[in-house]
Amino acid sequence: MFVNILNNIELIENNKTEILNFWMDYDIVKNTLKKNKFDITFFKEKFASKVFDFAISVVKSENEAGECPVINVMLMLFKKKNIPLADIFLICVNLKNALLQFSYKNSILDDKMIDEISIVMDYNFEGVIREYVVMYYKDKPSYKMKKNITPNETKPKTETEINIEEEIETIEEESHTSASDYLLEIDVDMDMVAELNDLESDVLDTIEANDSLTQDSLLESANLFEQYAKVLNMMYEFEQLSYTLTILKDLLATTEFSTLDDDVKRKIKVYLTAIISDLKHWRVSIFIDSDAQDIHYLDKTLMSSIAQLEITLMPQDDSEEDELELF
Repeated sequence: MFVNILNNIELIENNKTEILNFWMDYDIVKNTLKKNKFDITFFKEKFASKVFDFAISVVKSENEAGECPVINVMLMLFKKKNIPLADIFLICVNLKNALLQFSYKNSILDDKMIDEISIVMDYNFEGVIREYVVMYYKDKPSYKMKKNITPNETKPKTETEINIEEEIETIEEESHTSASDYLLEIDVDMDMVAELNDLESDVLDTIEANDSLTQDSLLESANLFEQYAKVLNMMYEFEQLSYTLTILKDLLATTEFSTLDDDVKRKIKVYLTAIISDLKHWRVSIFIDSDAQDIHYLDKTLMSSIAQLEITLMPQDDSEEDELELF
């Protein structure tokens, strides 16, 4: 399907850094990320690079368009930071522009190349829009009982609202896999799963042994999340959770403890305790007791809590401060 891109795939892959730089260097991308307090380097390393890799895998028929697990992790962070859909459009659409710019620069851009780049990017972006709209719409309270609407009346729904509700119903009607059935279908290294128990206990003991957060708590937590990510990464069903734990691990391992104030330390300690406790409950329900009716029953809660902690730990874009210091 993507004959022209495939004919130039080696050139494109070998120049990934240049294409990502094109993407990140567009003023509209830099300004939009900066406006939403999203560090450009962090976005480039944790998300832009992975989105590029996934797009290439779609061209190679290794994955289906719109099914990138990294994108869902990114969208959870965007949602937690209340980034508007319009801004997400401005950020994401410029990957297509970067690919077109690179193709033009290297004299491989023609009508067919434009069509192929547009198709692969537009289909992936359509999945981003759909997922983000559903993510937001599902959390909004119902409008049916607003003032001036009697119990027997409802405000007429727009076609867009109807389509979104149908999308949500489709997602919710997907068959759930119980823990007992899931364990019959996969080969899990139960020794690795068992090792997580001791790590969880050790980390929780370290956190609870001190009134305030310590650097040891951060490093031990980072190690625990790294081990969790390794286990989950072996199971396709938990790729999203694995990747968001990997990001959290990196942030914890690179956080300058001396720069944290007491309020931030308190928040981190609360989040770490909650996340580790939820992970432990989830692990036992799936792999030990096998009594969970749905293996994904805690995914959204975990992803949400992890995303909130990641936002607390994420590097801040201090370019504005640097600019002020020059004058």
